Amino acid sequence: MTPDRYEVSPAGRRRLTGNLQRRNSKLWMSVEGGFALGGAFVAIGVVMILVGTRVLIVYLPPGGIDWNVTLLGVGFALAGLACWGTAWGQLTGNRSRLEATRRHPNEPALADYRWHPDGFEVSEWSALAKSLGGMAFATVFLSALTWFAFSAKDRIFKAVAIIFDCVLMFGWWHTARQLGRALKFGHSRVEFGSFPCRLPNPAVIRWQPFGRINRVNKGTFTLRCVEEFGESHGSGKNRTVTLVHEEIWSAKWILEQPRNLQLKDKVELRYELPTDARSTQLSADKPVFWELEVKLDLPGLDFNETYLVPVYGPAKTAAVATKV
Repeated sequence: MTPDRYEVSPAGRRRLTGNLQRRNSKLWMSVEGGFALGGAFVAIGVVMILVGTRVLIVYLPPGGIDWNVTLLGVGFALAGLACWGTAWGQLTGNRSRLEATRRHPNEPALADYRWHPDGFEVSEWSALAKSLGGMAFATVFLSALTWFAFSAKDRIFKAVAIIFDCVLMFGWWHTARQLGRALKFGHSRVEFGSFPCRLPNPAVIRWQPFGRINRVNKGTFTLRCVEEFGESHGSGKNRTVTLVHEEIWSAKWILEQPRNLQLKDKVELRYELPTDARSTQLSADKPVFWELEVKLDLPGLDFNETYLVPVYGPAKTAAVATKV
């Protein structure tokens, strides 16, 4: 299937909005620091759970289970497990890149990111698991806050708790939509015409519809180059860092007319890249990456997904790109 129209966005940078996904492959602290921080949170959580359930009698009057302390302990423990999971992912990623560098010394792309030369896959189930984990932590934490607020006599505490609980309900609604997306779309992937896509050659990408995508009303396939960085606000204890994605260049193929799709169909996309295009640098402190965003207007839930694309500079040796 061939889209109807191709257009290149006007030159100039613009900031992307919406639910941005951090692409930097580095932790904000060392792997050792991540494990240490996670261990501290887990230890605090376990102690609070033991105290709240009266296994340890420390500074609490006799009685039944103190749910405030117990739920806060569960929240700390879950946060610690999340830190461990992130640190473990960073550790395995570092090892994978080192092994790829050893096996393929002429291909620096494999040392930059854990690429699969045949394509890039995204799982809706993985996104659902992360969403469920985050909502479980938020629910446990806010349950303790709500319990405390309604035990107090101050109406301000109760009002704040109600506001947070409304935000929590919105989060669970979003997670329910994520469940619907996982049930409808499962996982999706794109294939690369070559690995990696060598500048200044065109980028050829193939996207294939999935079992429950059989009709598209309209849609766009946008390839963009993005720079990622953190933007600081405030100072001292009030300092916050906001994730920023700034689009450097983009072009899109547009589907303007409704059409039926079959599972065997593939949408082949060819993008002419600018002569001054930047190479992917996902392992840098200020990452630059290329992504393909697919947005489709479908009957029922719409499809909206992004896939990383390996766009790198010319080979420094005589190594030949792997054809898929």
